[in-house]
Amino acid sequence: MKVAAADGLSFSIPIDSVSKIIEHFKKSGRVIRPWLGLKMLDLNELIISQLKERDAKFPEVEKGILVPMVTPGSPADRAGFHPGDVVIEFDGKPVQSIKEIVEIMDDRIGKPLNVVVKRANNEVVKLTVIPEEANPDM
Repeated sequence: MKVAAADGLSFSIPIDSVSKIIEHFKKSGRVIRPWLGLKMLDLNELIISQLKERDAKFPEVEKGILVPMVTPGSPADRAGFHPGDVVIEFDGKPVQSIKEIVEIMDDRIGKPLNVVVKRANNEVVKLTVIPEEANPDM
């Protein structure tokens, strides 16, 4: 698709995403998305080093996804996630990016997912989160 008012600006949508959306519409007449209630941030070397400078208790990780915020009352809150957790494993698979978490979750609403997080002082915690359907009005 091209944007008429922006010379040379265009974008595309991956066919895999379009196929999933079409499947959802055929099945339920709308797009269904799982929701955990987490803000997430992909970690890289620079971010990790800056976080370690600020807080000596920040976990020893080389990769993972930082959870800076947990929505009160959300599936993640009920599962026991805390701000500052670093997700290192999601549904039994090591993860480095939010994209990987989204791919693993797919459209698994109401199905438990096992998550491993690292907390301050390198405490490793196993959690089980059950995604809910994202509010369709959002």
